[in-house]
Amino acid sequence: MKYIYKLLLILFVSVLIKGCDLTDSPDQAIQFEQFEQAGLYGEVVNSFSIDNGVIYASTDDGVWSAEISGNFPEWRDEGLRGLDVMNVIFLSNRSYLAGIRGDDVQSSEPVLYHRDPLQEEWEPFDQNYGGPDGMNYVYTLKNHPTQRDLIFARGAFHAARSTTGGEQWQTVFHDWDAMGYQADLLEFDPHDDDRVWIGGESSIFQPYLYVSDDLGDNWTNIPIEAGGDNAVYSMAFHPNDENRLLIGIEGAIWVTDNFGESWNISFENDLYHYIHAMATIDGTPSETVFAAGTEKGAAGGNIHFLLTRDFGENWEKRSAEPALDGASMNDIAVIEHFGEIVVYLGTSEGVWMYKIDLAEF
Repeated sequence: MKYIYKLLLILFVSVLIKGCDLTDSPDQAIQFEQFEQAGLYGEVVNSFSIDNGVIYASTDDGVWSAEISGNFPEWRDEGLRGLDVMNVIFLSNRSYLAGIRGDDVQSSEPVLYHRDPLQEEWEPFDQNYGGPDGMNYVYTLKNHPTQRDLIFARGAFHAARSTTGGEQWQTVFHDWDAMGYQADLLEFDPHDDDRVWIGGESSIFQPYLYVSDDLGDNWTNIPIEAGGDNAVYSMAFHPNDENRLLIGIEGAIWVTDNFGESWNISFENDLYHYIHAMATIDGTPSETVFAAGTEKGAAGGNIHFLLTRDFGENWEKRSAEPALDGASMNDIAVIEHFGEIVVYLGTSEGVWMYKIDLAEF
């Protein structure tokens, strides 16, 4: 009988999620233990961006924003509806730059959009992005933590750099037309302002990881012996030791104590997690790291996240109950807010929240 009850409850939640309008909030959030369904129902949330107390959700149907709080977020429509937005970054003049996922690597449609801070309309802003042949695919955008107009972008396999807030671009890793898959890892190293990391999966389905110590002028390969048909998705940095790194791949989390000369398994289980994202509290380097991804490989699994308090020595998993299935955790953001840690999960089923008492940390 309990299994019938659980099945009916899951079906009810699924219908409720799919049936709600994006701009409406229910009177009471759907809650599985401490997990709360927190809006953008039925949307695929690709990534989060945070700026000035506001969290932005880039989705397959535009950009949405909400004030950061411990309450159910009230999402506002920020435009680009009907477009698959990969992420949004914020430039020095408080304007916005958004990257769009096109239909293929040589799209005839704009893949970069710009919006001035006092305007509601987004304008195409491709400039010379994509080079002469228009190979203008965008996996992700990220600006330097202290120089907002210094931007890196990942395409199908290459990396591009702009020092002018996206007005001009140059490719700094392979050519614009270099082919690859899952090329979304792009991280600035908190230990060195000139160090940037990229990773993903090559066109022959091999995982790769590269590092540059001069903001993309030169690159060093960091060997990843994870076997074929794998990818490097995410990364975390130890707060005190630049040689200690965590990477999230397909099926596991790896750790190195020697800047990638050798790797050990930090986490794996029989659910074969794709570790899509890692985060620390408010983005501050810490031994406490949160990780999110997808159970059962690409098939999807339950709403959940992983947590280590000792930089990968031990991991705990927190999952929604009763369990859903077929969901992917694409991004994670962790905020300290009035004595609570608020975990935002960007998933294939909208935004979910989880709150932890700060006393746990």
